[in-house]
Amino acid sequence: MLESPHIPVLPNEVISLLQQAQNPNPMWFLDGTAGEGGHSKLILKTFPEAKLILIDRDAVMLERAKKEIQKEIGSLDRVHTFQMNFSEVDRTLLEEVGCSGLDGALVDLGVSLFHFLHSGRGFTFKNEEPLDMRLEPQVGQKTAADVVNYSSVLHLKKVFWEYGEERWALKIANNIVQSRHKKKFETNTDLVKLVEASIPRKFWPKESHPATRIFQALRIEVNEELVHAEKGIRSLANCLQIGGVLTCISFHSLEDRIVKWTFRDLKATNEFEILTKKPILPTDQEIKENRASRSAKLRGLRKIEPIKESRWEK
Repeated sequence: MLESPHIPVLPNEVISLLQQAQNPNPMWFLDGTAGEGGHSKLILKTFPEAKLILIDRDAVMLERAKKEIQKEIGSLDRVHTFQMNFSEVDRTLLEEVGCSGLDGALVDLGVSLFHFLHSGRGFTFKNEEPLDMRLEPQVGQKTAADVVNYSSVLHLKKVFWEYGEERWALKIANNIVQSRHKKKFETNTDLVKLVEASIPRKFWPKESHPATRIFQALRIEVNEELVHAEKGIRSLANCLQIGGVLTCISFHSLEDRIVKWTFRDLKATNEFEILTKKPILPTDQEIKENRASRSAKLRGLRKIEPIKESRWEK
């Protein structure tokens, strides 16, 4: 298997935000989406005395991240790993490793390049693969093929429109239902051919494949990504100690909207402050060197002492 080149997105910007943690000697960080360990290695290098809780819902990715950290940092002595969804992190988990509160946390909501190039689960359309798209195949949740083969027209339209913002959602949904009567969808290639046939050629996007939005929508539906994003942000925010910082990287408007609105809700409790009035974007140089970063947006939030109302306020 060829190794996929991996470059962490917005590396300097993530570290800069985490360094705004107000504990003078930060000891505990959490990477909620380990991926291939890029950001984790930066955290461990930047904070040489700190410990790291490493989370990923995909066992394959967690092992890859551990190997990368071992190779570059030299050991895993400061790392505690858990295969789980970052939305499941709570104070009980922190207590298990002797952590009273996080000084910093990172969530990268993007899907690793490895999944697209090497997972064999149908995330992409470059090679014919089973139409799976599960980030946790061992859990046994529905696959993308299940969604396509057994959902109603209205549900498919809803998924494609809400999660993919696909203007041809209804036509594609209708064509899927008609086509599956003859033959069930089994591979990514089956679906790609139908989407290509459903969208008039003159309306194909210039810079991406016409099936890109449909594949994004199915991946979000299968893995319940947006649900876990909001739940996870709230959970991790509540795991921060006073002065701790939470950073979130999103890659499309739906994710960024959830991060933005959830941060605003948390700020309204008077227990958090938003560190980024607008999302931090990659520089032109980073986009040139790492095309995967082109749509990335980074936001940061810090936990503060609860603001007490004046006794003169009613």
